[in-house]
Amino acid sequence: MSVVTWYDVLGVVPGATPDDVREAWQARQAALEPGRLAGAPSDVLSAADQARQAVAEAWRVLADPAAREKYDQGIGFERPGEGLGPASLKPADPDVSLSKGWSLADEEALESYPSGRSHVVVPDVGGLFYHACLDVADRVGLHLDPVRLTAHPMPVEGLVVGQTPGPGKRVHRDSTLTVQLWHPPEPGGQRATASG
Repeated sequence: MSVVTWYDVLGVVPGATPDDVREAWQARQAALEPGRLAGAPSDVLSAADQARQAVAEAWRVLADPAAREKYDQGIGFERPGEGLGPASLKPADPDVSLSKGWSLADEEALESYPSGRSHVVVPDVGGLFYHACLDVADRVGLHLDPVRLTAHPMPVEGLVVGQTPGPGKRVHRDSTLTVQLWHPPEPGGQRATASG
C-alpha cells in the first residue's frame, strides 16, 4: 500500500479524461528522455530510470479502461454520476518502486495518515515530479521545502532525486519535508526562472 497513486505519477486527477492522461504521459516521457539527462549525476539518472518505469506502468493501468476502472475502485474513486466515494486512506499499491520502499508502506504507517494523528510516516517521493510530490506531501500533512540542484535550469518541472527526512521516518504532522529537485540545465547556462 502507498499514499502515492498512478494519478500522482502522471500528475493528473482521478477524473482526468483519456486525452488528459495521454497528454500527461507524453509530457512525462519527454521530460525523462535520455538526451535531457545527458551529463546528469548518477543519483539523477537513477531517479529518472525509476520514474520512467513508474510512468510506463501508470500509462499501462490508466490507458486501459478496464484496468483503470479496477484501479479506481481500489483507491476509492467512483465514475462520474456517482460522485467520489468515501475518502480512502489506503490507495491501491502501484507495484513499481520509484525509490527503495516506495510501494511498501506498512500497516502502522498507513494508520498514521488520518488527520487526527499528531505524527505521520514520511512517504517516499523520490522519482516524482515536483507538483505530484507537493500533492502527496499535502495529503499526509507535511510542508514541502524544495531545493533546486540545477544552477540555470530549463523552465520545466523538477524531478525529485532526494529527500530529508528519509522515507519511513516518523515525524510530527506539519513537519517540513525537504526535497532535492533536478531540472535539465539551460543550454549555454542562460538564466531561467525556476518552475518548481
